[in-house]
Amino acid sequence: MNTELEPPRVPPLSAAERSRMRNQLMERTRPATGRQARRWIAPMVGVGAVAAVVAGTLVVTQKSPDEPAAAGTSAPLTSPEARVGVDLGAVPRGDVAKIVADCQFPDEAGPAQLVWSRHVRGITTDSSALVALALNTKRATAQPTVTRGGRKPGPGGAPSIAKLGYRFCMTRMPPSAKLGAVASVARVEDKAWRTEPTAQRGLVTLGSTDGDITNDLTTLQAWRLYRAHPDVAKVEARYVLDGKTGPWTSGVVDGGFAYLEVQANGKFTLGQRLETEVRAFDAQGRPVPVG
Repeated sequence: MNTELEPPRVPPLSAAERSRMRNQLMERTRPATGRQARRWIAPMVGVGAVAAVVAGTLVVTQKSPDEPAAAGTSAPLTSPEARVGVDLGAVPRGDVAKIVADCQFPDEAGPAQLVWSRHVRGITTDSSALVALALNTKRATAQPTVTRGGRKPGPGGAPSIAKLGYRFCMTRMPPSAKLGAVASVARVEDKAWRTEPTAQRGLVTLGSTDGDITNDLTTLQAWRLYRAHPDVAKVEARYVLDGKTGPWTSGVVDGGFAYLEVQANGKFTLGQRLETEVRAFDAQGRPVPVG
């Protein structure tokens, strides 16, 4: 017996027959139910995840700085836009006496007691500034004022809204005619000083100005001084001028206080003001309501 028989010849399959057999094989290997739906779940979940990330990014970047972050989200400690900073560190030892003197009103008895101070950038590229909070423990007399019409100022003493003796002050260095006013001091109202920041209101304003300007009228500046809640680790601000926003600028958070400052360059007029937007973050980069 010959066991090496050749198999019978099989005629080649047509294209239609090959397609039919392929479909039958795929049907036999496919689970009985739900296969069609599951095939599209993965792609749709992938698209949904991308959409969620994009939407989350838009929500974080466009969220009002006063609103807390949504659960499960966090913003970077410093936003990508905040490439400008104002902090130059502690006040140099040799300049402490100067800022203390500038925090004292004329005719006050004894120097002011320094509560907080910081060295920050100036209103021009070749200047800097010292900003401080101080307390007059003597509480002697108020700064004399002169009113129109030649009337004499009233009796001395701090106004009723600022009997505690706290004040904020700024000294610009080095003194230069182009800087505008080189020193300023103003009282902190007692109500503001006694107001404690909270988790819902991370910053309490102690003093501010929104219209400092150089003598050549080419730089307009706004700055803010706050008491800061312990949750606040980072503060940023930007100006809004004629509907346009400036860059986010990193401020200072130190010792329970915070300082922010923004500048716009152009051609301005005396009395012009800078609107300022402020936001704060905690140590994990989550937004903190500023109130």
